Amino acid sequence: MNARQKAKKFKRMYEELLKQPVTIKVEQHKIDTLRFERRYPKALVMSNYNSYFQHCMAKDLAEKLDKYIDYHMEFCPHTNEYRFVGEIKVVEKR
Repeated sequence: MNARQKAKKFKRMYEELLKQPVTIKVEQHKIDTLRFERRYPKALVMSNYNSYFQHCMAKDLAEKLDKYIDYHMEFCPHTNEYRFVGEIKVVEKR
């Protein structure tokens, strides 16, 4: 087989590859947003430290997390203790 025949053969193979469909896997994830919003009077904000507001925000968001946490309890007879477990599954950013 000479060079010209090889070139034609590889051109046909290349064109066949171009006609093949490309499969794309699309994943869609449900995203819930937990949000904190509360209004405070200016006098209260000016007189208190930010840690109070951060505490309020953290407490409110933690209460909203309750519906996303899977809880379970099991008894460990060898140690005579109960084990309480809470688990949250998170979608990672890529």
